[in-house]
Amino acid sequence: MTLPRSLRPPVTPTLADRRILSLMALAGIIAGYGGAVITNTLPYSRAGLDMTEGQMSLILAIARIVSLGAVVFSISGDRRGRRSPFLIAFAMLPLANMATAFAPNAATFAAFQAVARFGLIAAGVLGLVLLAEELTPGVRAYGLGIQALATASGVGLSLVLVPFASSGDNWRIVFGLTGIGLLALPMLIRFLRESRAFDPQGLRVSFREAMGRGMGRVFWPLAAVSFFVHAFAAVTLDFALERLISDLEWQAGAAIFLLAVTSGIGTAGTLIGGRLADVSGRRSTAVTSMILGLAGGLGFYWFASGWPIALAIFVGTLGSTMLAPVLAAWRAEVFPTPVRATAAHWVTNVSILGSGTGLLIGFLLIDRVGLPLTVAILGLGMLFAISLASLVPETRGRVLVRPSDGATREGNRPAPPSSPQSTTTPR
Repeated sequence: MTLPRSLRPPVTPTLADRRILSLMALAGIIAGYGGAVITNTLPYSRAGLDMTEGQMSLILAIARIVSLGAVVFSISGDRRGRRSPFLIAFAMLPLANMATAFAPNAATFAAFQAVARFGLIAAGVLGLVLLAEELTPGVRAYGLGIQALATASGVGLSLVLVPFASSGDNWRIVFGLTGIGLLALPMLIRFLRESRAFDPQGLRVSFREAMGRGMGRVFWPLAAVSFFVHAFAAVTLDFALERLISDLEWQAGAAIFLLAVTSGIGTAGTLIGGRLADVSGRRSTAVTSMILGLAGGLGFYWFASGWPIALAIFVGTLGSTMLAPVLAAWRAEVFPTPVRATAAHWVTNVSILGSGTGLLIGFLLIDRVGLPLTVAILGLGMLFAISLASLVPETRGRVLVRPSDGATREGNRPAPPSSPQSTTTPR
């Protein structure tokens, strides 16, 4: 079966592309499941631990804020290589979710989920940097889209288990099932190689030094876009089931079916967005994606009947999944190799602050004005993010590895540099 042109890669992936994509897609499925369990079981874990919506929002915010410390893994990745810290961080997520299954109270639940989020963020940043550095530039965003699709598949798997989680303390079992992901660790240890872009003998530049030499001109616009996007997404995504089940009084089965079908179709955006970013550029794809995500998110929380809600879920999912490979590519492409993982992680940390801010706003507003108005207020930040996208450099086709390591393989087409080669220009 041949994929439609809009879903096919713009150039043929190499054997090395397929190899790294297979490994990272496997890791992505596990991370997607483990990271989404807390969201997809939210109504039941919240009830089981006797918390209000606002209190759960506070716990989600705390978990995200604690995970800011995961940047130490990326600093290690820039100094000693991407592979080892990635593998350690990857193992933390299933271990912490297994511990969450036995959490006796809300405080313990919050502590274990902070550890899980720590591992999720560290593995996510290092994994995407490693993947971006290894992929052929002509299919980099498309490959990152495949990775996002694999992660979304893991999210979908956890969603399928929600009816099971709705009974008694079964939500604990759903958390514990993340431990199956540990079975993938031996395969990753054996077959995952160090990034060809990492040079153990290369230039060492600290993040602060790179910012002082001009990297801030690209860092802050990208960080601001990420902040406002994640502030909006944190509430719209984390409270989706809560909206349908608790606010609109849908049955769990009907709510899960609607979310699974409409968002499942919408995840085609990972491939559409990746291809568009590789063919038409990162900026235009980012703007289109954010407009769709904003429209869908607002519609979901303001509509109250089936078909309009279904359309809103599809549009919002399409936009958010189209944006995922663009932001992943930007985080790798706009920063120089010596600080790429660290800089990408600080952008991710700003995203976490955005998520935490969104959830804290939820804590202050949801119980007072309701979810729809809270989402509308957060939507104002999305309008600002759309306007800031024009300040992020266009990086389509940029080469991230040294020519001696195969940077001129078929499909590699370096983008014109925005400035002379320096410690703040990707090499």
